[in-house]
Amino acid sequence: MHIPELLAPAGSADALKAAVYAGCDAVYLGGRMYGARAYASNFDNAEIEKAVAFAHSHGVKVYVTVNTLIRDDDMEEAAAYLRFLSDADVDAVLVQDVGLLSLAREIVPDLPIHASTQMTVTNRAGVEFAAEHGISRVVLAREVTLPDAAELVRVGAELGVGIEIFAHGALCYSYSGQCLFSSAVGGRSGNQGMCAQPCRKPYTLLADGERVATNGDYILSPKDICTYPNLKEICESGVECLKIEGRMKAPEYVAVVTSIYRKALDAVAEGNFEPKTEDMENLAFAFNRGFTKGYLFGDKASIMNWEKPNNRGVYAGYVNGVDKKRGKVIIKIEGPIPDTGDGLVFKLAGREVGFALNKEPYIFPEGDAYKIPAPESVLEGSELWITRRLRTEKLANAILSKPPAGKIPLDIVVAKNHEGHLVIIGNGKTAVSEIPVMEAKSKPVTAEAVEAQIRKTGGTPFVIRSIQMEYDGTGFLPIGVITDLRRRFLDECAASLSEKRKRMSRPYQAKEAGTVEKTTPVIQVYTDSIPCAKAAHSAGAGQVVFEGFEEIYNLPTIYKLPRIISEHDLMRKLEKFPSSAAGVMTDSIGVAEMLTGVQRYAASGLNITNARTANLFGKSCRQVCLSPELSGKQIKTLMENLAGYSHPPRVEVMVQGNLEVMITENCIPATAQGCRSCNQSWALKDKTNRIFRVRTDSDCRSRILNAAEICLVEYVRELSAAGVSVISIDARGRSPEYIRRMVSIYTRVLEGENVKELKEEIREIASGGVTAAHYTRGVSEDIELPPKKGGKK
Repeated sequence: MHIPELLAPAGSADALKAAVYAGCDAVYLGGRMYGARAYASNFDNAEIEKAVAFAHSHGVKVYVTVNTLIRDDDMEEAAAYLRFLSDADVDAVLVQDVGLLSLAREIVPDLPIHASTQMTVTNRAGVEFAAEHGISRVVLAREVTLPDAAELVRVGAELGVGIEIFAHGALCYSYSGQCLFSSAVGGRSGNQGMCAQPCRKPYTLLADGERVATNGDYILSPKDICTYPNLKEICESGVECLKIEGRMKAPEYVAVVTSIYRKALDAVAEGNFEPKTEDMENLAFAFNRGFTKGYLFGDKASIMNWEKPNNRGVYAGYVNGVDKKRGKVIIKIEGPIPDTGDGLVFKLAGREVGFALNKEPYIFPEGDAYKIPAPESVLEGSELWITRRLRTEKLANAILSKPPAGKIPLDIVVAKNHEGHLVIIGNGKTAVSEIPVMEAKSKPVTAEAVEAQIRKTGGTPFVIRSIQMEYDGTGFLPIGVITDLRRRFLDECAASLSEKRKRMSRPYQAKEAGTVEKTTPVIQVYTDSIPCAKAAHSAGAGQVVFEGFEEIYNLPTIYKLPRIISEHDLMRKLEKFPSSAAGVMTDSIGVAEMLTGVQRYAASGLNITNARTANLFGKSCRQVCLSPELSGKQIKTLMENLAGYSHPPRVEVMVQGNLEVMITENCIPATAQGCRSCNQSWALKDKTNRIFRVRTDSDCRSRILNAAEICLVEYVRELSAAGVSVISIDARGRSPEYIRRMVSIYTRVLEGENVKELKEEIREIASGGVTAAHYTRGVSEDIELPPKKGGKK
């Protein structure tokens, strides 16, 4: 059985220390740029170098996140950052942007690259793409099931690609890398590391415009994943690495969670792992929104926590008796019993009363209830929650105060050299005793005594795994000489930990921009019904993209594959599109490379934000769709740079429709009312009364659409001048009449009619109003950095 690497988060220097002291094998951290957790404390360049030295001195690897999307104007700076990280001897970098990936392979070819979960790898096509482009490890999407992960382990093993999965911590509601919600509603892009977490906000659920009663308002807020009880099954799957989420969490959280998973994995390795109630309680007290096994174990039914979006504490029981005269209450035991010093909260009908327990509970002889003091306002029937566990805090402090025991294994040989000196050889190092072994006049120093002295590695990061003893135990050396020999050998081994690897580094060479040729863009329509596809064609759309598999006869149609394709569903999906297809469009990385004998198109889910990425996908795709998070200025720069390549693909920009801002494995209607017909019109309403339509698909996934339609009718001529070949109208879920009118409007724009008048026509039929969205404002690049110390839960 393979015991995976344990990877812990380090959002700050204190969290790094906590992770190392708690026994992780590796940490992941972010610098001050290009990391997907911009609001963590993070590390500047000098701090990264210190972090690497500290971690390596304890035998711990350091992975640095460079997993945001890169724009053309960022490329030179990003290149310099990659060279710095390679020179700083980080053990790998995590990337999302495939343009940055191609750049890394050019300028720092020896630097290991891991595919971030932001790359949304869910099937073998993504793993094969990773192998083809020099990626050594793939962090799977959190939605991948364990059977699929095990199959991808097998695929990766054949290609030299390891598989990493999330084992504990927060879950994103949307597939990571596919979420535009934060940027759409507030301009802060998760793909730029600035997610404002709109999924943790309250919403009202609507069906056919009417409010649906729900068990809480936090409809997009998942529980936290906890796979601790199932670690043996995970190890049996062969995954290379288990990741603990939490770069925004406090060092105490990192210490407690990492230590528990470390002990558990060690127990699995020894064959005696049994989940412990105490460990589960400490995990919950460290931080939880309620625990779920996650999609990894198919826990779809109970993955959501609609009641509370933040740390909820641990449920202890309920008040089934009140002694107001003595100021005490009786608690029916349904969870852990609080200790003196714990923080408690009583909850009833939305009302909360908190206090700190200052007296040990009196447990009744029957063992099913206890009595504790409580404020007068506490009522019978109130729930009791433990929100602060003093015992867990003491555990964290104990971990943080004690350096870890040696964990770097050494296999050594102890022998006499030709000059008669005792030598230790191992780890590429040799240490020689100051004086030769002498003849024993009375009592020799036995081989067992020498071994006992050399095995004493306390206070160092090493542990002697094996000793090949070639000293016969008949001579004599003072114990102090043997101790000095061991110390010098371990010092040399320790010094080697800080020796930086020599890696190749090449200068960044910017590609010259080309000359952009003005185009007359083709109008492309996305639809998901056959009548709408025919309406688009008859209205004059130059290209029709159909999200479905039914054959549309006598109509050239590009068939769009689902945005997400699971490994167990991949081949079936690829075989379903009709042989008459004029082309196939995909959002899934690597899928286009699997298709043969058909024109291929790259959809917006591939997150193309720079010319490098566009050109890379253009090698397999005739047409590529740019990310809707780009501004008009950024599109212009990208098009100029793309024109510098010899055979650039055609470029598509979405100009009309409600952006799909989230796609999630959770079915919102089913969570609210059980599995039922999806024929109703579902939507979410936020506190500002914006309505976000919800569409479900045949794979029982939910897609959340932006409240307002993107409308770039005023900028079509700019896009034409920039060389954009295709302008798209997303009409999925809309009527044939909507399509006919929209195609007519954009055709008239291209023919030179008055744009202001045409925009008013659009307002009449648009869903939720119109917005130019990121085209005019881009996404926010200015953030307020958090304090350097500590971390947030």
